[in-house]
Amino acid sequence: MKKIAVLLTILSLTAVTGLSAQNYNWAIGVRGGVTASGITVRHNFDPVNSIEGMLDFAQGFNVYALYERNVPVIASGFNFYYGAGVNIGSWDHHEGKFTFGINGIVGLEYKVASIPLAFSLDYKPNLNVIGKTGFHAADFGLGIKVTF
Repeated sequence: MKKIAVLLTILSLTAVTGLSAQNYNWAIGVRGGVTASGITVRHNFDPVNSIEGMLDFAQGFNVYALYERNVPVIASGFNFYYGAGVNIGSWDHHEGKFTFGINGIVGLEYKVASIPLAFSLDYKPNLNVIGKTGFHAADFGLGIKVTF
């Protein structure tokens, strides 16, 4: 039984290390979320490190800057990512209060091999610390990006 467990572990590690993380340099698209919806641009510095910028129009106007780490999972084209960043802008359409906050992000992305598209599902909690303060825990989002 131990030999089978060791063999399965070795095969799993071989499969995972054979996967490459991000297989594109740039992506631009849209993200629809509860508290952050708008245009997103992502740049992969290497297979593991990325930055993502978002222009959000859902709760006012905010600019998000996120640093993300990428980990290949499941099969070729799938990547788990996680990271953190900041937002600055105006949180409320009516009040127009200046806002600054910190954000986390955790998600799963699938890059279609045959066409330049990537789809993502993520969770991005936000804590505004200046202006319209508060914790926003319910931001799940769907995204689609053109990759190049």
